[in-house]
Amino acid sequence: MSFIELSVIGFIAALTPGPDILFIVQTTINHSFKEGLKALSGILTGNFIVIAILIIGLSSVGRSAYFQMLISFFGGIYLFYVAHEIFKHRKDEVRVRQPKAKTFYLKGLTVNLSNPKAIIFFSAIIAPFLERGKLISTLMFLFGGIVLAFILTIALTEMLRKNFLNPKVATIINTVSSLIFFFFSVELLHYSYSKLMLIL
Repeated sequence: MSFIELSVIGFIAALTPGPDILFIVQTTINHSFKEGLKALSGILTGNFIVIAILIIGLSSVGRSAYFQMLISFFGGIYLFYVAHEIFKHRKDEVRVRQPKAKTFYLKGLTVNLSNPKAIIFFSAIIAPFLERGKLISTLMFLFGGIVLAFILTIALTEMLRKNFLNPKVATIINTVSSLIFFFFSVELLHYSYSKLMLIL
């Protein structure tokens, strides 16, 4: 696999529907480009934590059914909480609520780490390059694609927010976002249950 292919994989993976990109879009819509970047920084920190686990040789722990069961369970509970909060504030005026900067960062970090599939993804992509001693180059190209995709998403969302967003549209977007987060929550809880059945 070439480094260009790594960048393309990172770009496509970032745009794949999931909790990370949904949280970034929802944060940008309800606040601003700046807050979207703060959420992104939390998500990227989560990715680096996962990679650090792989580098120090704990990938087998990350792939264990017991570990994935626990992460999926608590991740499902957290995403349910996120869905509830978004739905509860779905009719709030855009940008009235201004949480502290660290709130967006920590939420982005938690949303990212709540998904055990990130460990599986990075294990499959990075592990072969670890053996070849090309870790730094691998991370540069992979994260280059990921960051580019997320920043383009934030910029596009901000443009749409400034030009087309009104209270009615914001309410619809928040309602749909909460339902999607609820779906991801149920999916993670089901995944946790399937891992529990394997353990038992």
